Amino acid sequence: MKVTYMDNNGSVCLEHKGMNVWIDVWEEDDDIRVEWNQYIFFLDNPIDLEIKAFQENIDNAREAFDLATEYYIQHKQ
Repeated sequence: MKVTYMDNNGSVCLEHKGMNVWIDVWEEDDDIRVEWNQYIFFLDNPIDLEIKAFQENIDNAREAFDLATEYYIQHKQ
């Protein structure tokens, strides 16, 4: 899993086994907050289902959120 991009709003794109997932990162009350960018999944879309399964795995979430947070802190404007 690796960070591939961060947009001007602090959304971080991660690549994992050819799949891109986005994480929103922002600062609030002197803390860094993170959450998955995608929360609507179409059940007839295999890519959406793959992303959904990835996001539901707690180990993936921990690693992804840690990577996104570190990247955000290092590259924020």
